[in-house]
Amino acid sequence: MKRLSALLLLLCLACKREPPPKPAPPAVKVEAASMAVVRQARVASGPRISGTLQPQESATIIAEVGGTVSSVNVSEGTSVTRGSVLAVIADETAAAAARNAQTAVQSAQTAVAVARRDLDRNSTLAAAGALPRRDIDVARSQLALAETQLAQARTQATQAQERLGNQRVVASTNGTISEKNVSSGDIVTPGAPLFTIVDLGTLQLEASVPTDSLVALQPGAAVDVEVRGYTGERFRGTVSRIAPTVDPGTGQVRVYIVISNEGRRLVGGLFAEGTVTTVARMGLVIPLAALDETGSQPAVTRVRNGVAERVGVQLGVRNETEGVVEIVSGLNEGDRVLTGPARTIAPGTKIAASALSQG
Repeated sequence: MKRLSALLLLLCLACKREPPPKPAPPAVKVEAASMAVVRQARVASGPRISGTLQPQESATIIAEVGGTVSSVNVSEGTSVTRGSVLAVIADETAAAAARNAQTAVQSAQTAVAVARRDLDRNSTLAAAGALPRRDIDVARSQLALAETQLAQARTQATQAQERLGNQRVVASTNGTISEKNVSSGDIVTPGAPLFTIVDLGTLQLEASVPTDSLVALQPGAAVDVEVRGYTGERFRGTVSRIAPTVDPGTGQVRVYIVISNEGRRLVGGLFAEGTVTTVARMGLVIPLAALDETGSQPAVTRVRNGVAERVGVQLGVRNETEGVVEIVSGLNEGDRVLTGPARTIAPGTKIAASALSQG
């Protein structure tokens, strides 16, 4: 009996012992690229825009005369200056008209000279009483008629020379040939489009914004633009004008952004997108990749003393183009937060020291 009691006592004592503690989970190693430091920076936001870049200025050069194109001096991509000869059109009709008009001027000049001599002779004879006064009046009328015909001939000659000069197709502005619609040997008619010249020094982006963005949007607003094919680069533009009416089909408003293209690096037809800056200020920022907005309040996973913890935050300005968001409250400058898939690490998890040293 005593032995049984002792055994029961030992069993009770064993029941009261606490179970051995579970071993601590191993620290999770996080790559430095998956950790960001909360920092002070300028953050801006505004409506997103997208569209195709086009030259702001362009000119279509047409044929002023008809005929056979005898030479073409430029190709697509050729830079030209105002007055450069782009092509020559051989117009035999214009050449013949110019020759005939010049001959008519010479004949009219001769007629004027003869009429002036007749008037001088008749005036002398009338003064001597050898001719009646009415002969002087007739001579004056003939001289006036000859001078009128000479003026007409000169006008026709000038027009013929202008038409002859139009055989030379010249650039009306500085720029780059973007389209060439003619080759040597082609027969063209007056008004036919021959070349298009564009000025690549300034490009224009036509885009649409929601009507609720108009309150903060105004001409002169800065625009940060990313262009397809220029990864990692941003180009600065400016809102030049805003359409005065809403597009009934989309319910949005057209805006026009001009982008300086120094060095002519960009070309027309490239797709671009960006953000019109309507709000800009200094603040604490983190990457959008660190933000978790699946719950009732935005949150981040902060690493403090080597341990992950979940922290609710209040957001401010958001910039989708740069991929950052302002933190109004919840974090301090210098805090470390996890980004990307690493932000889902459970609170309380230890973070490897090697990642912290690089963070």
